[in-house]
Amino acid sequence: MDPRVWRRLPQPLVDRVLACLPTPAFLRIRAACRRFYHLLFSSPFLHSHLLLSPHLPFFAFVVPSAGHLLLLDPTLQAPSWSRLPLPLPPGGGDGGGSGFSPAAASAGLLAFLSDASGHKTLLLANPITRLLAALPLCPTPRLSPTVGLAAGPTSIIAVVAGDDLVSPFAVKNISADTFVADAASVPPSGFWAPSSLLPRLSSLDPRAGMAFASGRFYCMSSSPFAVLVFDVAANVWSKVQPPMRRFLRSPALVELGGGRDGAARVALVSAVEKSRLSVPRSVRVWTFRGGHGGAGSGGGGAWTEVARMPPEVHAQFAATEGGRGFECAAHGEYIVLAPRGPVAQAPTTALVFDSRRDEWRWAPPCLYVAHGGGVGGGVGGAGFRVFAYEPRLATPAIGLLDATAPVALHVMHG
Repeated sequence: MDPRVWRRLPQPLVDRVLACLPTPAFLRIRAACRRFYHLLFSSPFLHSHLLLSPHLPFFAFVVPSAGHLLLLDPTLQAPSWSRLPLPLPPGGGDGGGSGFSPAAASAGLLAFLSDASGHKTLLLANPITRLLAALPLCPTPRLSPTVGLAAGPTSIIAVVAGDDLVSPFAVKNISADTFVADAASVPPSGFWAPSSLLPRLSSLDPRAGMAFASGRFYCMSSSPFAVLVFDVAANVWSKVQPPMRRFLRSPALVELGGGRDGAARVALVSAVEKSRLSVPRSVRVWTFRGGHGGAGSGGGGAWTEVARMPPEVHAQFAATEGGRGFECAAHGEYIVLAPRGPVAQAPTTALVFDSRRDEWRWAPPCLYVAHGGGVGGGVGGAGFRVFAYEPRLATPAIGLLDATAPVALHVMHG
């Protein structure tokens, strides 16, 4: 555009155009002038950007020992990678650990859970603005619980379930604690609701995480496999049987669809291994259609198979995975599967499934992953996690907590 025309545009119109830019694009142009940079501290602009900027169904690969996130954009025909520093407390990202591990993500926020056993601290972070906020201490002492997070513009719901420390030397999956914060509630900074009891014989895997849809959290229980359903309003857990539960391997529950306007639905992604030749090994995707039962009923419902990995793609995926399992997440209509490597420090490859087109495609190798699975020279670590992540300038829900002031704004490299 001719600079003379640009200078004559009304300033509110310019701000409106800038508010429609995707977050990565705005971060790139913020250095063009002082006024653009100061928009980052304008509440009206951030509110407009939250409403007008396009939804970005990114995925965040979190490697605690690396000190940064690896972001995957699946919307391109050749998915692209970028890098973003991790906003961990001082002492994190130097290979020695920060005392926090990635646990969940929602609405531009990442949740990190304290590693020390006992009353857990759940830390929420916006990697773009480096805002950090801690929830009050979890009321029940736990060892390695499973965490679920659902954040909106003015609300936060967090669930910390399982691994109750019944003694200094023993844990049991007995209960779950739920934190609720809402701008319309009293107090708006939130509170821990009374603990809820898990179904009998529950066995949770903290790496599996939780999915959230229609006011309910869903998580996997193993030995045998079952889907646990938590109704937030009723504060009650129930159990739903998954499909082909005797033949599942590395099952994961994810939120498929959704976005800013659509309604998310729960999907189950799992490898299927059955001895009969009539049922070949594969990776399948089911969606869950819940009923409208009463509290604690799980709503009934049924599973419907919606996708199956093609044989030629599965052969390559199985060879890469080598029976070690895989990390899985969904964002919008995309599902990403990342095989765990022998060391499992960082993702070496990722497979993207576009559910709208029923298309499977491999992401190119990540340039930020060093040879051998390390990331930027990181050492050790408990392995990477992958989450649905949307880079956002504004995450107003974190303001309900006692958030620290932003230190600096980060640009996504790549």
